[in-house]
Amino acid sequence: MSRDGDLEIVLRWDRKNAAFEIGVRFDVPADNVEEWMPPVDPIPIDLDELARLRADESAYGQALTRMVLGVESVQPFVLRALHHTEGRNRLHVRLHIAAPPRFHAIRWELLQDPRTGQTLAAQADILLSRYLSSSDWRSIPALAEHDLRALIVVAGPEFAAEETFGGRTLAPVAVADELARAREALKRIPHVRALSDGQATLDDLLAELEQGVDILYLVCHGVLVDEVPVLLLEKSDRSPDLVDGRKLEERLAELDRRPTIAMLSSCQSAAGDAQMWSQDDGALSALGPRLAKVGVAAVVAMQGNVSIDTATVFAPAFFTALADHNGRVDEAMAAGRRAIRSRPDWWVPVLFSRLRSGRTYYRPAFTEREEATWQSLKLSLSQNAITPVLGPGLAGGIIGSRQQIARNWVERWQMPISPRDQGDLAKVAQYLRVHSGAPSDVWLRVQQHLLDEMVERRTAHRGDPIWDLPDDKLKGPSPVPAILEVGRRLRRADEGDPYRVMAGLQVPIYITTNWTDLLQKALEDEGRKPVTMMFPWNKHIPTLRPRLEPTAATPLVYHLYGRLDNPASLVLSEDDYFRWITEWISARKYVPTSVKSALTTVSLLFLGYSLDDWDFRVLFHGIKSFAGSRRLEDRNHVGVQLSPQSQTIDTEAAQEYLESYFGDDKITIYWGETRTFLDELRTRKLLP
Repeated sequence: MSRDGDLEIVLRWDRKNAAFEIGVRFDVPADNVEEWMPPVDPIPIDLDELARLRADESAYGQALTRMVLGVESVQPFVLRALHHTEGRNRLHVRLHIAAPPRFHAIRWELLQDPRTGQTLAAQADILLSRYLSSSDWRSIPALAEHDLRALIVVAGPEFAAEETFGGRTLAPVAVADELARAREALKRIPHVRALSDGQATLDDLLAELEQGVDILYLVCHGVLVDEVPVLLLEKSDRSPDLVDGRKLEERLAELDRRPTIAMLSSCQSAAGDAQMWSQDDGALSALGPRLAKVGVAAVVAMQGNVSIDTATVFAPAFFTALADHNGRVDEAMAAGRRAIRSRPDWWVPVLFSRLRSGRTYYRPAFTEREEATWQSLKLSLSQNAITPVLGPGLAGGIIGSRQQIARNWVERWQMPISPRDQGDLAKVAQYLRVHSGAPSDVWLRVQQHLLDEMVERRTAHRGDPIWDLPDDKLKGPSPVPAILEVGRRLRRADEGDPYRVMAGLQVPIYITTNWTDLLQKALEDEGRKPVTMMFPWNKHIPTLRPRLEPTAATPLVYHLYGRLDNPASLVLSEDDYFRWITEWISARKYVPTSVKSALTTVSLLFLGYSLDDWDFRVLFHGIKSFAGSRRLEDRNHVGVQLSPQSQTIDTEAAQEYLESYFGDDKITIYWGETRTFLDELRTRKLLP
């Protein structure tokens, strides 16, 4: 485990007191060091004083350090963090800034070490970024390692020499030179497209982004109008198009996938000191928090005018380091700063990030003890000493995800639910249940949604034999016939189909929180005779007991959260989950002994879950509530994170979270798609 430290300084604007609340956290997980300083009395930041010192880098840094890190309760805390990592490990310094736009214009990168007066951002063992977070910002999908795609946009509109924009007279853009610099900076990126000469329009830019772009490299003039950035793009005839930053923000929010990294570069066009400088005075940097808000994970911008020499060196150094450090944007930023440290405008590039670990993509792998975990898993599989616990993600390729159901309902009924929670089916179903007044409405809407989904997928995949379903499978009201038919066709066409792979395990018991019988059908394909049961968490589910002890030939498939064949059995809303866990504790006598043993005496393999899903959290707490669950500590368990989506793409934090959440239970996360994990199982020949 890394011994790097995290120093997080949280600055939240208190409008009432016209000052900042400040809190500090220092953490070195490998050394079991963690210190918190809760918010103290609000501290003022004198913008007028900082403005007077803009021409003096050192004095500006001293003043800002005194205002923020020199606070009596803050300074000792910061000094301990710096001392603990000095000379041994790196320190990730993240400034969490929640404030109006004028405070993002502060040159935070000039903060100094209170001990030495050295600028923190310029030190080799310190990685400094502005970390942005908000409860209502778009989530950022974590992407697996892949060949990156970049889009260069150089806007060079034609306008009269005396024409002004936002009160500024701007020089023409040297489009060819800007394109050459951008291409040189992105030479390590495998796929690069460029828009210019009448194509650098807002519509063309968005059309390219819709195709899937990892890096947006935007070069244009910008101006600030009432603290709102305005971009000078092109129309198709190359006439100027002033695009309000709020409009760009709105259009980006409509995309299914936003760029992971955006580099905003002002045109190098104004002569001064015998060389070329940008002349927007940092206007484009005000766009950084706006792009972060709609889901761009990291934005690099210039917080002031930057020289052509600095920009020409910084960008290639940044993108080269991005490739060398496996997509870690904070490492790339530090490398870029080191490359220009001798220049007077070295501090101008700024990183706005929503990535706590700095990762822009992840490598599908176990978070730690990788080879040892694979070997442990091989041993458990070879002896069938494992219980598969299968979540909704295994059926995602057929019926979509629970998150998609939730978002569909929010959009259809315009529910007043925060963007952060719009993919949480339990919350959305709870809202629908309360406002409809009848639990049955929620059950029926799930069935109707899934049936509509199957019809839409048949239309979208016209000509695909997998989805060419006969009308009788879609006549409703139940979506089950269509789901099972598509599942059958997928298993026949794909030997790596998740249910086909799971049916190949010679285990006697499968636990599932899925709603379908796809697993049972896959087991029947293998000549096995599965027995289906459900946990009777409500009155609509019959109380049954297995007639025979489960075996590999007659395995038990135990549904915990209901089945589509019995819509009233489905666990959907928050109330349902609370009732389920209550019944799990009080009605434990109805859980077969074989199921209890399967959940507490062998290794558990969780597939098809996201770690923060209600399904997963409630289930695991239920497992831990069993008498004898302490025996789980004697085994290694694996959790496969499906479609990782979170505010932070951070495998180390996820592992740390899981370990703290589940205590001493030995669970290792495989960070990646379930299908990727199963393919690796097969490649490694670990399946019996």
